[in-house]
Amino acid sequence: MSNFNLPDFFKEVSLFSNMDKSEIEQITKICVERSFEKGKTIFYEQDQGTSFYLILSGQVKIVMMSNDGREHTLGVLKQKDFFGEVSMLDGQSRSATAIALSDVKTVTINRDDFHRILKANPEMVIKIMYVLCKRLRQADKHVESLAFLTATGRVARTLSNLADELGQVEGNKIVINHNMTRQDFANIAGTSRETFTRVIMDFQDEGLIEIDKSKIVLLDKKEIQKRIQ
Repeated sequence: MSNFNLPDFFKEVSLFSNMDKSEIEQITKICVERSFEKGKTIFYEQDQGTSFYLILSGQVKIVMMSNDGREHTLGVLKQKDFFGEVSMLDGQSRSATAIALSDVKTVTINRDDFHRILKANPEMVIKIMYVLCKRLRQADKHVESLAFLTATGRVARTLSNLADELGQVEGNKIVINHNMTRQDFANIAGTSRETFTRVIMDFQDEGLIEIDKSKIVLLDKKEIQKRIQ
């Protein structure tokens, strides 16, 4: 196992943050570490889901593919995020594809082992349910964004959300370090690549952001949030 102190690490993961020491220790005992190279597909949509993943380091892109081969990015996950939990809980096939955006280290938990612990500790089920409900509300917000916001609003919300999820505060700036293409960003925002590029260039011209190859710097997050309409 890696140098991570897993009980302390798990306490900072939203899925387990409400659990007590004994509950977390039970979970860490069934973890297995796995590593994935940049560009590696961790699992495919429609694969049978037998485990879920917690990111120790690196970034993972979650995508869905249309019948004509187009890719829609649902989100980008980082250290302490988790994915694959729905299939692990309900036993159904994967609803999306997970791809390593960088070299990634994870711990995985097997479905049968996890179910055994949950059956012995019913209160853990309720604690997990609260976290999954929060995720469902976030998904509803994403659908709302695609349905009702303008293209500028979608891009502004995407930047604001990524600042919360991936951003590092440096003085008055928020730096989003990433391994994504413009198309990845556009997929998350629900726009074309050309539209996404136009909007962020407008934001840059207005002094709201700075753009580099592997990072976007938010100079005025509050003003960007005002564009979410």
